[in-house]
Amino acid sequence: MPSIRAAFDRATLAFFGVLLVLTAARIFSLQLNPFGLYFDEAQYWTWSRAFDWGYFTKPPLIAWVIGATTAVFGDAEWAVRLGAPLAHAIAGTSIFLLGRHMYGAAAGAWAGIGYLTLPGIFFSSFIISTDALLLPLWSIALLATWRLMTTRAGAWAVVLGLAVGLGVLAKYAMLYFVLCTAMAAWLLPPMREALKGGRAIIASVIAIAVVTPNIIWNVNNGFATARHTIDNGRFGAADLFNLDELSEFVFGQASVLGPVMFILLFVIGWVAWRRSSGLTDQDKFLISYILPPFLFVSAIAFISRANVNWVAVAYPAAVVWFTGSMLAAAKGRRWVWASFLVNSAIGLAAAYVLTAMPETATRFKGVRTAIAWEETAELIAERARPQPGEAPFTAILVDDRTAYFELAYYWREERRAGEPLPPVRMWLLYGEAHNSAEASDPMRPEEGGRVLVVHMRPDYIPYIAGDFTVFRSVEHVSVPLGGGRTRELEFSVGEGFAPAPRDEVFEQRLRDLRD
Repeated sequence: MPSIRAAFDRATLAFFGVLLVLTAARIFSLQLNPFGLYFDEAQYWTWSRAFDWGYFTKPPLIAWVIGATTAVFGDAEWAVRLGAPLAHAIAGTSIFLLGRHMYGAAAGAWAGIGYLTLPGIFFSSFIISTDALLLPLWSIALLATWRLMTTRAGAWAVVLGLAVGLGVLAKYAMLYFVLCTAMAAWLLPPMREALKGGRAIIASVIAIAVVTPNIIWNVNNGFATARHTIDNGRFGAADLFNLDELSEFVFGQASVLGPVMFILLFVIGWVAWRRSSGLTDQDKFLISYILPPFLFVSAIAFISRANVNWVAVAYPAAVVWFTGSMLAAAKGRRWVWASFLVNSAIGLAAAYVLTAMPETATRFKGVRTAIAWEETAELIAERARPQPGEAPFTAILVDDRTAYFELAYYWREERRAGEPLPPVRMWLLYGEAHNSAEASDPMRPEEGGRVLVVHMRPDYIPYIAGDFTVFRSVEHVSVPLGGGRTRELEFSVGEGFAPAPRDEVFEQRLRDLRD
């Protein structure tokens, strides 16, 4: 009877009420979203047409999830993105359970609600991304680790292994979990005891078993995904050691966590450090899953650069720590309410702008990249279709992977209907593939008889012209994006594709262009 009452206490009912309302609202908002797929989303959709154990720039889970949602609901944009709000609902539930076990029912409910109303989660629920799939698996692993430490039940070792393994298949940032667990074991004797008795071995074997097919895929494909992940850091950049990049990364976290939570987390850390009684087990555990990724990515930001979302795995523990610490302090509930209200206002305002004020949203460069691709695709199709009195095009060459993946998505119905649209091929700037489009569909000499070239990078036109024996510019087209902004396209026709050598002379021309 007590367990039944606990399952239906006011805090639990409040959390699940908010969870259901927010998730339903987010799914409904996806259907109102006037913007097309972002380049990354179109790329993931393209991958989802053929399941594999890995892809050029990402592990496979995101393609699997999109494949599942679109198999059930079709290929509309909202169905491609459906996995995002569902994944965040799972993450919020796991954080609710973790907070409940660590600090009590009220703290659990506020932690789950706090996560769901983070400004970053509001935005992330509108797009399908690897972070959206990583966070629920990280949160489940976090819950399993705490429960393993407090109960030492072998079942939690199994859950931990599965969550970590699947998390790696979502995004390699899941590997931070190993480093974080090592720190927790160093700080907490109960954690060290929990990992004994074969429990750590069980979790490790399961995680490795889940990840092994992706490792094999990487071996067979020259470690493509792993190399791309490393390249993202741009450690070879000339302008190393950037305080501006570091400060932008650190203070950028306020845009994800909200300004109230961001500031108070530093206060909580300072108070916990100065506490005469020392850090509690909850402090040590949660700090262990916040500090390592935050410090590591901060170092990357200082040495080179880092995106704000690269430390997303720290958010679940940060939300639980903030909520539990605030509710344990005098007048702390006011600050929890303040954070909730401010974050909800920011998130709802952003959601309203994205769904109801597209003209305003176009002011943001990131949003503009997803606008009017259906119209752009139709415009290109009009020029690519066979014309009376002209030889058909043997291929369409694009110089930007954005165009490649957007055309793959927005021509899906035409392709299924068997329209005579030429194959889309990617121009190779270098002698080898540097992205997924270049790896899967580079321009081939045997398809280079008569090629329609679509330029999104006009600075590359002289280099593309050098890859054809005959080349002529045809027209310039502007695609309206709203708010007085346009997407500029150049069209050319090339014949006799014979790529110039990518030798030192070519490399020097590129360097001169960039300088």
